[in-house]
Amino acid sequence: MRGWMVVALLAAGCGSAEYDACEDLCTELVRTCDYQAYPEMQSCMDGCANRLDEGVDVEAYATCVQDAACNTFQIVECEHRFATGE
Repeated sequence: MRGWMVVALLAAGCGSAEYDACEDLCTELVRTCDYQAYPEMQSCMDGCANRLDEGVDVEAYATCVQDAACNTFQIVECEHRFATGE
């Protein structure tokens, strides 16, 4: 059942800005930084889909995480600034 959110993102269009932002965010967290909160791309993409549903600006969040350059403290700050949906 975990894969249904990614399927929903794919159904929305692989070229969509939201999907691209999620892919950028997850590539940075999972592959570049090996961020332990997201051990695999699937779990990250699921989390990103949830954030999109909550109204999070995933593009800004992804940019912040990329700028953090794998610094865990800065990634957590990005989480607080952008991933709350408020």
